[in-house]
Amino acid sequence: MSTGPLYNDQGGAETAVEAGQESTPTSSGAGAAFGLFSTDFKKNEDLKEMLESNKESLKLEAMKRIVGLIAKGKNASELFPAVVKNVANKNIELKKLVYVYLVRYAEEQQDLALLSISTFQRALKDPNQFIRASALRVLSSIRVPIIVPIMMVAIKEAAADLSPYVRKTSAHAIQKLYSLDPDQKEQLIEVIEKLLKDKSTLVAGSVVMAFEDVCPDRIDLIHKNYRKLCNLLVDVEEWGQVVIISMLTRYARTQFVSPWKEGAMFDENNDKAFYESDSEEKKDPTEDKPYIMDP
Repeated sequence: MSTGPLYNDQGGAETAVEAGQESTPTSSGAGAAFGLFSTDFKKNEDLKEMLESNKESLKLEAMKRIVGLIAKGKNASELFPAVVKNVANKNIELKKLVYVYLVRYAEEQQDLALLSISTFQRALKDPNQFIRASALRVLSSIRVPIIVPIMMVAIKEAAADLSPYVRKTSAHAIQKLYSLDPDQKEQLIEVIEKLLKDKSTLVAGSVVMAFEDVCPDRIDLIHKNYRKLCNLLVDVEEWGQVVIISMLTRYARTQFVSPWKEGAMFDENNDKAFYESDSEEKKDPTEDKPYIMDP
């Protein structure tokens, strides 16, 4: 089986998966030894050699296969040392795949991930928004208390990033940092308050999710943003809509005046405008009828 056609513009990942499922390892075929999902990887030595090669095309091919293994539920943690060496590679496509891998295994391989902290910090300043976001995801996936200050600085900077995609990632990182160190709650609330003012639909769902996780009792943070969230709701992605609707429902039930309270009943026979001055003459209260909600 040839490795070249596995990842092409036409076939994409699905073609690669189909080709990998159809392949069977043989002792004579060199291509079969590199089968996409072959179980005979010689303890992953072949992929390690490709990752350590001087040719970027081989490195890229190796990372595509490794990400394919992860997608199939295979364990590729043994390749972490070889993969992390390529985190500073200048090839954008290769770097993206490396970060996908690191996000998956950074928590399991904390010691090795810590060795690349400086590289991740530099990546937070990368011109490519996806690289900046990926670097923040990797940092927040390293569950080591010693890097909490670094994570906090990274989250604050990402919350002010020009890219809504990076700001969205910072909202997700808030939850991870809070679960790692709840003592950072007050600083994280400040970031949440800032992100709640964001007008991007990409950010709305993620920051509300962070709000519900970190400080659901701080309903005062929603007061100034309630109408804006209602307006953004229709354009937010589906999972974000679920979270926002749940929060807005809770907000409405606790913050709005109940129509059943005495003196707050609706007069269905009143033709006056809703916002008419209270100083004007009112009708006889005996004519008022109780407001009846639809079942």
